[in-house]
Amino acid sequence: MSGYDFDLPPDAPPDMVAIAELGAGLNRLTAAVDTLHRQHLELRDAVTARPGAAGGGQRKVPAGMPWPLRWEDLDRDAAAQAWAWLIDWVGWLVDRYEIAEEMPACWYRHGPLIEELTALAAGWHTAYDDNARGDEPLIWHERLARSRARLRDWDDFTRCRNGEHTDHNLDLRWPDDWTDAATTAANADLAGRPQPAAAGRTREEAS
Repeated sequence: MSGYDFDLPPDAPPDMVAIAELGAGLNRLTAAVDTLHRQHLELRDAVTARPGAAGGGQRKVPAGMPWPLRWEDLDRDAAAQAWAWLIDWVGWLVDRYEIAEEMPACWYRHGPLIEELTALAAGWHTAYDDNARGDEPLIWHERLARSRARLRDWDDFTRCRNGEHTDHNLDLRWPDDWTDAATTAANADLAGRPQPAAAGRTREEAS
């Protein structure tokens, strides 16, 4: 009898036919579940193997580079590697995007520029990684545009764009005791604030 997993006798009673139909239905359902499970696994593997997908491969670190690149944490050897990499990358950036007029050649003598360009270089590296999403280079260019605007806003760097480095004006530095003054102001503010209510007491009881 077609549709069943076994042949029923011609004179099979109704209850036997019902059981046979139920068994055939369960077999078809099991096969469908197995197919769906296999398709789910194949889809999962395809998605996780896609560049930039969550869980789909780790970003590559520049060869021999300390990563993440935080200047404050670098020792001498790590800083030497970071400097060589950053100097090379900045040279490429200036030539490729023709921004020599926007950034002084003495950028390496300005801490804010070092940090800005380091962030740009790190972002560029991850944006063009093999595992990056397709839109990450575009996002990086949008951030580059913001960085270029910040570069043009630095007055000290503007004075350096004539080809001669200008040191930071030491008179513009914060006083050495500024943290003490800030702490004093914070303590004065705290003195005028109410004490926190005791645990378990209502606001009305505390007042």
